[in-house]
Amino acid sequence: MKTADHNIFTFYLPTKVIHGPNSTEETGKQFIALGAKKALVVTDKGVKKAGLVDGVVVSLQKSKIPWIIFDEVEEDPGGVTVGKGAELAFKEKCDGIVVIGGGSPICAARGIGVVVTNGGKIRDYAGFDKAAKPPLPLIAIPTTAGSGTEVSQFIVLKEEELHTKMVVGSPLFFPKVAILDPLLLKGLPFGQFMVSGVDALGHAMEAYWATFATPITDALALQAVGMIYQNLRTAATTDDLDAKEACLIASTMANIACGNARLGLVHSMSSPLEGTFRIPHGIAVGILLPPVMEFNLPANYQRFATLARTMGENDTGKSIYDMAPRAITCLKKLFVDLGFPKKFSVLQADRKDILELAKIVMGGPYGVFDPNIEYPMNAPVPTFNIRKATMDDLIRLYEKAFEGWEL
Repeated sequence: MKTADHNIFTFYLPTKVIHGPNSTEETGKQFIALGAKKALVVTDKGVKKAGLVDGVVVSLQKSKIPWIIFDEVEEDPGGVTVGKGAELAFKEKCDGIVVIGGGSPICAARGIGVVVTNGGKIRDYAGFDKAAKPPLPLIAIPTTAGSGTEVSQFIVLKEEELHTKMVVGSPLFFPKVAILDPLLLKGLPFGQFMVSGVDALGHAMEAYWATFATPITDALALQAVGMIYQNLRTAATTDDLDAKEACLIASTMANIACGNARLGLVHSMSSPLEGTFRIPHGIAVGILLPPVMEFNLPANYQRFATLARTMGENDTGKSIYDMAPRAITCLKKLFVDLGFPKKFSVLQADRKDILELAKIVMGGPYGVFDPNIEYPMNAPVPTFNIRKATMDDLIRLYEKAFEGWEL
């Protein structure tokens, strides 16, 4: 992709990343380094019940840091949960946050930090760069290898009133520290590991075909694709700690890539499905990946050929036009091996709502949706996708996601 098509690019990552087995032990030391005195420990009841918070608490205690737990984060949290957490932080005079969990707790915790320092409701900051003050300093400790939100400036939450996803973004919102401890992934069930891994793979692939992609983001995205593709089967189905750690680090790299290069049609289209039908993010992303890849293929055969090589395809004697479609085949083979769904079922979503889903996508990547606007079929989709799409393309892609695919 020619960066000369644009004028100036920026690569930014202020988050300190610490990784390795038992790296959770660093929590207390890192919290002190942030200059904070009392921790709000954010998680969900499942993570707490699994004992994954215990090591964090021990580390805080060793550093003589007082703490209080907020474990009321549900799957797909929104403004109500953020408000509850912010109220507790105010009441307990917490000046820093430690969050342990998957994408839902980490996004909720980050939203709590924004509301505590800026006031109001998290909805007030929907869009980009609307907060005047930095949030509470935050340490993010993921327990899944998927969202990568531990290194993101974007906070994704449920918009309860509109049944869509709300994106709150600012360079101020990066977590201060991300701690990647693969031991926290040991008890993750197969299904959750699979879905999280597909989510991370979607971040890496979309970063590679986003309009803001650069050689820096390409390096991170391609390495992440290779690490996930080579390790996800083993990581999800065995106790192999090296494979789990590879997926965990790759998921972080994937979000670093897409946080700078941005995301494309897959994530734009998954958002209304998640908000309307409560389809898990990784499931929505994975089902949309094959049809969107097929749509994007003509826009840059070279990039898809490189993806295929990254996933292990031998290019000896093959042209880029021979290799490029193999990237889609490789992904489908991975999905078959994992038993990943090929389409949306009637139990998951209603095909009759495709037009409404497409209208939500037309609101743009930051979820600015007006249900009263009618879009012509040739209206361009606001997205960072490598191939420009129209309203008509969105409808066709949703239809394909309901029809499914075959190898």
